[in-house]
Amino acid sequence: MYTCPRCDSNEADILCESPIKGCWIMYICPDCTFSWRSTEPETITNPKIYNPRFKVDTSDLSKYQIHPLIPQRRS
Repeated sequence: MYTCPRCDSNEADILCESPIKGCWIMYICPDCTFSWRSTEPETITNPKIYNPRFKVDTSDLSKYQIHPLIPQRRS
């Protein structure tokens, strides 16, 4: 498990890895749905220096807008 830079949850995990082994890893947080790649700058990937203006308190998540489902593609 990894620490989410946005909400500090310790539940973040690997979402996927690059098709070319070792190029990048994509992580996702199940609590706040934030995702990031290992190749992004440390200001995005490091929870200790992630911009505090963009931090999220998971106890406030119920106040946020729900993301709509993406409809199926029309034929």
